[in-house]
Amino acid sequence: MSKITCRLCGEEVHSIQLHLRDAHENASLEDYQESYPDAPVLSEKAKERLARNKTVETVEIEMATAAKVIDIKSIDGFSMKPLAETFGLGRAKAALSKKGESIPIRVFDIGRDSEMIPDNDNGYIFNIDLLKTTLMGLELNIPVYLWGHAGVGKSTVLEQIASHTKRPYIRVQHTANTEESHIVGQTLANESGTYFEPGPLALAMKHGWMYNADEYDFAHASILAVYQPVLEGKSLVIKEAPPEWRIVQPHADFRFVATGNTNGSGDETGLYIGTNMGNAANYSRFGIIQNVEYMPAKQEAQVIVSQAGIVSEDAQKLIQFATDIRKAYDAGTMSATIGPRELIYAAKIGFMKGSWTAGLQLSFVNRLGSVDRETAAGVAQRIFG
Repeated sequence: MSKITCRLCGEEVHSIQLHLRDAHENASLEDYQESYPDAPVLSEKAKERLARNKTVETVEIEMATAAKVIDIKSIDGFSMKPLAETFGLGRAKAALSKKGESIPIRVFDIGRDSEMIPDNDNGYIFNIDLLKTTLMGLELNIPVYLWGHAGVGKSTVLEQIASHTKRPYIRVQHTANTEESHIVGQTLANESGTYFEPGPLALAMKHGWMYNADEYDFAHASILAVYQPVLEGKSLVIKEAPPEWRIVQPHADFRFVATGNTNGSGDETGLYIGTNMGNAANYSRFGIIQNVEYMPAKQEAQVIVSQAGIVSEDAQKLIQFATDIRKAYDAGTMSATIGPRELIYAAKIGFMKGSWTAGLQLSFVNRLGSVDRETAAGVAQRIFG
């Protein structure tokens, strides 16, 4: 593909900004565009590389060029926007690259399958490191698997990423009764005869949605076998489907993500009955496997304030309760732990009832065994009186 010509020196290049940095250090991209408003700044090859996101360097350098040059213009249905702006992170240092520059990401144009875009939760507090790791997987088309305790926000972060970047998103939860036909599609019948109804995986691959295989460690081996070629970026073959659905090629925007309570090695805690020991060959096809841990206390308090509408002082007491319970669980003196979900429920209920202890009782303590209930009650008494 042909290069573009630098109007300053006549050299043929792919990226004007990179060329200015190397050959004209006193000239900025803004000055160049002001002097030559009709001059292109990216060759077609550079645009193609940006769109495909083949390397991390493309993301952090060439996509940075695109973020400045093509801030409003759309390439193939998306625009380049700064990460911090897209997710409302303000001037957070963690939202910048190692060079202190804005990190550009793709934000899709609303229109295609807009009903599949999740609602935006303006009160959601992002773990920026987790956000960046997950976005890296999405930008580079690397399958992402998030695992950790219940309620730490594994599925929610994926949902809110889809919402903020306007990606169509579908979440499929696996149970002991989930079959291959529920995932890929099946032949059904009505008064007109038989017809093929494509499953959520086939639809996501065809239309370019983000597909979240939730409760992945509950899935049977037969389901994991269906996912294996898809995780490799290959087509989905539906043997019983009509010709138009028999081979589903992955759309360029299709992304595969998954969540679970374990990392495929089995449940070491005894808390998640029903999870399976995973096939190592299958889990190895996830390019990113991230353990999602409990948030830092300050951030978790912000989440509770945002979601439950209580004051920071009360939220911090609830976090102190959770911290002590988690320490007891790690020490082996309790058989259950508490996550942000239960804390948010406890905050909402406690606010309505005028008692944080009552909120914790209803949202968490009542599901514990007798010994654990006594331990939790002692912790609550010490903190709340």
